[in-house]
Amino acid sequence: MIDPDSELEARYRSVTVTPDWYQTNIPCQVGCPAHTDVSTYIGLISQARFDEAYLLNRKANVVPGVLGRTCAKPCEPVCRRNKVDGKPIAICWLKRAAADHREYRHHAVCPPVTKDKKVAIVGAGSAGMACARDLRDMGYAVTIYEQYPTAGGVMVNGIPVWRLPRYVTTEECDEYMADIGVEIKYNTRVGRDVQIKDLLEEYDAVYLAAGCYVPNALTGPDNKVIKGADLHGVIDGIRLLEKTNYGEPAFIGKSVAVLGSGFTAMDCSRTSVRFGAEKVYIMYRRSKEEAGSDEYEMDEAMFEHVEFNYLVTQLEVMSEDGIHVSGMRFIRNKLGDPDASGRRRPVPIPGTEFEIKVDTVIPAFGQYSDVSWLPAEELGLEVNRWGVPLLDIETWMTNHPGLFAGGDFTQGARNLISAIGDGRDAAAAINRYLGGVDMPAEAAEEVELPDYRRGMVDNYESIPHQMLPSLPLKDRYAHTRETETGYTPEQAVIQARRCLQCQLNIMIDPSICILCSGCVDICPYDCISMEGLSRVVKGDPMHEDAEDWRGGADMIIDEEKCIRCGLCIVRCPTDAISMVQFEVSSPNARWSVSKIPVINVN
Repeated sequence: MIDPDSELEARYRSVTVTPDWYQTNIPCQVGCPAHTDVSTYIGLISQARFDEAYLLNRKANVVPGVLGRTCAKPCEPVCRRNKVDGKPIAICWLKRAAADHREYRHHAVCPPVTKDKKVAIVGAGSAGMACARDLRDMGYAVTIYEQYPTAGGVMVNGIPVWRLPRYVTTEECDEYMADIGVEIKYNTRVGRDVQIKDLLEEYDAVYLAAGCYVPNALTGPDNKVIKGADLHGVIDGIRLLEKTNYGEPAFIGKSVAVLGSGFTAMDCSRTSVRFGAEKVYIMYRRSKEEAGSDEYEMDEAMFEHVEFNYLVTQLEVMSEDGIHVSGMRFIRNKLGDPDASGRRRPVPIPGTEFEIKVDTVIPAFGQYSDVSWLPAEELGLEVNRWGVPLLDIETWMTNHPGLFAGGDFTQGARNLISAIGDGRDAAAAINRYLGGVDMPAEAAEEVELPDYRRGMVDNYESIPHQMLPSLPLKDRYAHTRETETGYTPEQAVIQARRCLQCQLNIMIDPSICILCSGCVDICPYDCISMEGLSRVVKGDPMHEDAEDWRGGADMIIDEEKCIRCGLCIVRCPTDAISMVQFEVSSPNARWSVSKIPVINVN
């Protein structure tokens, strides 16, 4: 039989690839809201090229040193390295390593103002700074109005100093914005010191990126505010972090109950430990699987002796003197059907009430946006039931011409990298509104690598994942000392070498392939196969010339399984196989596989 697969069903369909295919074939880049060129910067770190890795990061996500300490890491769960040994590349921590171990500070060159239009931004947080940076690169004059005395938003007022030192935020927020010519009017609250309608008259476009700072109410199972919510000793999590971060007086007692399970709750519980609390409880109404924080943050809290209690809902804050907190009453839950968020709804179990003795209660249920300063009716704005402006999803603009909004202000409290992605998208939309055009997408360019190992070592597949080094427990009781010490340069290089470099692809030249099947035999993950032409879906455009052939074969490579080891290149007797890097950029450089070469360094 000329075609042994002729009796099998058609299985494959070939497509003409576009730049997007090469980009989306890199799952970490797809998972990152800012579309950071992860594979290339990890490759640079594998060669100890920290400065280049830092600059490549800053091009995409604006604040690499900040994100290397605080990112929610949406890129890591989708990392293909998980399929090898169950542990992703330490993408976030390696971003920090690039910031920590670079040789130079890399003050940015101020882009010239080439446009006759100017833009105002409300809020110098993640979305506001990302939008400002991209607009400055496009040549617009940009002014940010910021109510706090520093730039950074939640990076400064919501993330503890022991997680994110102020020298990092000062350099990457205040100094970086000044370097690129963004004017920031600090201590200026829109709605009090300046009115939004005045900004709309003075500027050609206004972007609202005011963040999400109003804490949700302390409610019980019936969604009503519980008794004792106004007692002394009850302080909202976001307010507590703001006070401790800015050095204001904040009372944290000896026994603390933190309500919630997100990143704010973890920060509040661990901050309480550092401020002298002897007993700290995390009280969460769902199970551990539904918790809003990641496993690493929860493990760190438990290492610091924070006690977790799941499936409990608060009923009352108790007081012995009617003024101060003396304890809390809870009820135990079971999980019911999923709610609107997709998580299973907590259902109280009658008769399971219990009490704990605490003197401080810290609700950390999330936040919503303050819209009291926004004259929606006067501006004729269309808003949702909470008063937040409605947006055109394609343009990021409200129904008021020239008024844009985004970030957590309109999308709700999420994480830094998502807000940065929003800000960059908004900058592109504002540019189009003001008459600018997107940069055209580049054609994907194939660059054959002369050294197929591109800096990897022979044992990269067996290099174990290393947790980020941090202080021993006895040294963690200082609010101003950073808990995580970070990778050394040597550790960072080793961890970067675990990366499979998904921006690289194995290519087979059909003109010299002799179908010997040697590559199929040597592939350690069975990702190369030889298939008869009959396995191709009928009418496939790339196989039209072969439809009348009596026999033939296709060489199929499964990108999901390939670990880019290069053994097939060594085995091929005709040199028909090569390792190719695809270099490509899409509009506004929002998606790119860098042209920085990744070469072998001994």
